[in-house]
Amino acid sequence: MNKVIIFLLTIIATICVAQDASGDFQNLTYVAKVKPVTDSGSMSITTYFSPDTSIQTETNLIQNAQESIDIAIPGFDSWNYCTDTYEGVYGCTVANQRSQETFPIFQALLNAIHRGVAVRIISNNFYSVNETLTSGYIDPLSFLALTGAQVRYFTTLTFLHSKYMNVDGKQTSISSINFSQTSFMKNREAGVIVQGSSAISDFTTSVFELDWDLAIDWPTISYSASDMSIITDKTPVTVNIPQPTSFPGSYVTKATTTTGNVDAEVFTSPDNAWTTVSDDISSSKSLKVYIYQITDQDWCDFVGNYTGELTILVSSKIYSHADYESAYLCYSHLYGKGITIRKTASNMYTYSHQKYWILDDNRVYVSTGNWGDTDYPTGSNVFPAYNQSPQLWRKTNRDFTIKMQNSDIVDIYSTLFEEDYSRGYDWYP
Repeated sequence: MNKVIIFLLTIIATICVAQDASGDFQNLTYVAKVKPVTDSGSMSITTYFSPDTSIQTETNLIQNAQESIDIAIPGFDSWNYCTDTYEGVYGCTVANQRSQETFPIFQALLNAIHRGVAVRIISNNFYSVNETLTSGYIDPLSFLALTGAQVRYFTTLTFLHSKYMNVDGKQTSISSINFSQTSFMKNREAGVIVQGSSAISDFTTSVFELDWDLAIDWPTISYSASDMSIITDKTPVTVNIPQPTSFPGSYVTKATTTTGNVDAEVFTSPDNAWTTVSDDISSSKSLKVYIYQITDQDWCDFVGNYTGELTILVSSKIYSHADYESAYLCYSHLYGKGITIRKTASNMYTYSHQKYWILDDNRVYVSTGNWGDTDYPTGSNVFPAYNQSPQLWRKTNRDFTIKMQNSDIVDIYSTLFEEDYSRGYDWYP
């Protein structure tokens, strides 16, 4: 009886957390109308992974920008504690942010702004209500906003979960990589840069523009004349790209550029994302999924009812306790149906945060979203804001996913899957 009570309480707690709107940034009802876009032809595809090559690859992408950089990212962490609170003070001094910051993407963006590149960044507003920074202190996004970047915070849906960049309207990056030191240096993550497809670039830019138009200018505060002289100083800063973290026994990846014919499809969540993914999976004969977590009943039932050859590899650790509980229930359900749940080696990465899956060994999906109702919601395409309709509100994220069909590209992701799978362990409830 005690086990039953604990089980029910766990479900109730999970549901309550899922309905928590405290982190909701949405202002207006969103009607999902964006359709997936396909393209086929010669493209240049760069595959890269954390912790081995992601910081070098994404920093170089910014350093090589000539005209424009658009970024959609959940948050923008300082690697020098300038996004932390210590003894009631949030941020760090202006001089410290400029001279001591060790996140190379901040340094690369600062130089890009000063050489005339138009930089736009959308992120989530993690400040408290009616609060920004401690007076006289600053964080990376506020510094960039005052330097000349256009920075806004996301309001289209509950949360911006995309990890996306577009450079010069020609190169599109979609990945699982957050702008944090852990994500670049300590996690397993997966990303892709697409060049040579105007259709993919135009699609992702159109979604960015939609969110940009609904976004709100980033809140900044006033600074002294001496601080402003530091902020507006156009002297180039040194970009220091750290060496990748070594994890003994791990499989070490390389950044690889593949040029050739690719059949590609790109789409955004929540717009038709569930249908696009579930229809293709349902028609496939084999599925290899390497993902941070699988949560929520719809996804759990869908995976549990898959009739093809199924291989699952998930993260050994999950950051959110609520997500951990939801994933535990799902994995227990799948285990009860005779499905093997394999987890990544617990002595290597902080989190295995990548999000990709391979169908029939001939096409791979790379996503910014996990398999759960927030990233791939089912049901109605109408998403009311909490302040308009609390009863119909759903916690919903903005994400990007790209499907690529090319044997060389699939082999790269398949090899990583097999290598990390061999180092993992079978999970039991």
